[in-house]
Parts: sequence; structure tokens; C-alpha cells
Amino acid sequence: MLQTWNPWQELEDMQRRLGRAVRNDDPGNGVSWVPATDIVEDSEGLYLYLDLPDVDEGSLEVETEQSSLSVKATRRYRKGENQTVHYQGRPKGTFTRTFNVPTSFDLGKVTASYDSGVLTLLVPRSESTRPRKVDVATGRTHQGTVEVQAQSEEAPQVEHA
Repeated sequence: MLQTWNPWQELEDMQRRLGRAVRNDDPGNGVSWVPATDIVEDSEGLYLYLDLPDVDEGSLEVETEQSSLSVKATRRYRKGENQTVHYQGRPKGTFTRTFNVPTSFDLGKVTASYDSGVLTLLVPRSESTRPRKVDVATGRTHQGTVEVQAQSEEAPQVEHA
């Protein structure tokens, strides 16, 4: 049977093989992986959702420094004593991911929760960037009085007491 040669497929295959050889980035080898992440913002702050199924909560580390937020975790491979692995496609090992956070958010008040394999981080807005209501006072609220004296046909003069 005659098969059509696809040079683009050959290049993709070669790039994948070269990547595995140089970076050793096969997802099942335990070297590194990056979890799926969503970042959402609302009036309360910035929410980061990281998919971390099968990650032991004891391996989770969240750190802040200046304007960065870092997450580190480890996923271990679990193999039964009498099991033979035929294929391993789920990544394992340790990952570290760092996010740059704008100064309008308060990294000193980050909260974290881990439920059903999802790590949720809330970075609240800084108090200075939150909308606030300003009361408007009525009547005289300043110190002293202002007197306006009209003089003949010249412009009025203002004196501050």
C-alpha cells in the first residue's frame, strides 16, 4: 500500500523526540509538569484555581514575596506491589509555578483552600484600591470665616480670618 509522506508530521515528530531527549519532558517521567490554571478577578480580589488531582495536601506550598505568588506541589506515582505498568501518561513529580501579582492586590492576606483536587487561592484587593463611599458634609465645615467686602467699582476683596 502506498502512503503519502507528510513533511509537517515528520517535523512535529522530530521536535517531540528532540524535546524529550534534551529536556526530558515526557509527561510520565516525573521531571516536571504544569497544572491547568484559571485566574479570575472580581470586586473581592484575584482568584487562582489550580487543578492538582492526586496531590497530597501535605506537599502543597504557597509562598509570597514582594509582587510574586509561588505554588509548589508534588504528585507521587502509586503502583501496587503486584502491578505491571504498561503505559504511564499522567505526570508526576514536583512542579513550581510563580505568578506576578499587580500591586493593587494584597499578598499579605492570601487565603488558600484545597478541595476535590483543586487548589483555590484568593488574593484580596488592597484596601486602598477598593471602592469606598465618601460622606459629603453639609453646612460650614472649615475653620474660620470668610468675609467678602464690596468696594466701589473694583473687584471684591476676600479676607480670611
